[in-house]
Amino acid sequence: MPFRQLPRTDADRLQALQAASDKAAAVPAAQLAFSAATKTLLDTTLPQFRTEVEQRGTALAGQTQATQAQDTQGARLRMWASHFFQNLNFAIERGVIAASARAHYQLDVSQESLPRMSTEAELVLWAGRAVSGEAVRVAAGGLAIPFPPIAEVSAELTLYQTLRSQQSTKKDAYDDEAEDVEVLRAPADALILDIWDEVEFTFRHETPSSLRANAREYGVIYVSRPGELAAPTGVTVTIGTGNTLTASWNAVTGADSYRVLKQQVGTDPDFVVAGTATSTTLPLGTFPPGATVRVKVRAISGVTEGAESQVVESTIPTAP
Repeated sequence: MPFRQLPRTDADRLQALQAASDKAAAVPAAQLAFSAATKTLLDTTLPQFRTEVEQRGTALAGQTQATQAQDTQGARLRMWASHFFQNLNFAIERGVIAASARAHYQLDVSQESLPRMSTEAELVLWAGRAVSGEAVRVAAGGLAIPFPPIAEVSAELTLYQTLRSQQSTKKDAYDDEAEDVEVLRAPADALILDIWDEVEFTFRHETPSSLRANAREYGVIYVSRPGELAAPTGVTVTIGTGNTLTASWNAVTGADSYRVLKQQVGTDPDFVVAGTATSTTLPLGTFPPGATVRVKVRAISGVTEGAESQVVESTIPTAP
């Protein structure tokens, strides 16, 4: 038996609230399956929640763009700073600069490997030490490392720090918007639960499959249990030549056949088995003009039958 599953994502919450709102707009107030007070709350909650979710999405897009810009510039700065320290080591190896000069950059005088610049903090630290150390060494009479010029390293560092600050600001903006959504999430969940409870209570005297079919129109979600066959979807009844009807539906995962039930309104007191099919279509027969035929489908796996589909109906046209 399918069970009700409350929304788990904000997109699902919006979809559930929107479905209830659409249904409320489509039926007279007296026929609405939830209370006027609940509808009033829905009318205020849905637009507010939608706005906050949209604003969070906009903020996330801004943060993502800022992060990409920071990461791109970070890779560029890492290359500039690495090349600078590589050329410092080459100059020391050639004897142009003394090994003791490494101390200006707060490196061990015997360190021949490049400083670690994997994290943001390490990158800013060592790029900054390259800039300050080169300034001190040149001021003491040392020859400037020509490539890359320290002015370029400094410019790349300044741009990176600017983009890093912008990314932090964008992240703060996103965090604020995410908190706004979080504040509204619990009330939205409570409202959805109220709507679904009221809807199911309204249709409590229907058969289980009919209750679910009616409740789905209000956005109530039903899912099959693990190993349970889902109810067929996409059921249609097509009118063919000679007043024939054919039922069709979407395939159900795990099903090896389907049982089709039909009811000719005014003739059959209840649904009767129209037949069993191993495909996703079944001819229903020929009917007189004006006949209305209702159809529902169950998936079958071995001896196990799944939940019934929603009921659909079709009416044979009368002669003009």
